[in-house]
Amino acid sequence: MEEEWFMPELQELTDKIKILKDARNILDSEYKQTEFHKKKEEHPNSTVPSDPEDEEIYKLLTAIRQLEKYIKKYQDEQFILIKEETSD
Repeated sequence: MEEEWFMPELQELTDKIKILKDARNILDSEYKQTEFHKKKEEHPNSTVPSDPEDEEIYKLLTAIRQLEKYIKKYQDEQFILIKEETSD
């Protein structure tokens, strides 16, 4: 009986995680094309001078971090769900 609700909920979490990871990968790819990223790669231990485009870069990095936060949240929920199902 419990499996009836378990599988759709697990599938929903799996789908959400996949969608969020795809979105994160798209934004990460966009970030890696920026001059800011290229400068950080060239000089990883130094600060990159401010640039008018930085505001957009920071928004992009914030969006990536938010996606990662929700990916972790859903992965934790998925783990708990699997753990509960296997302990029954």
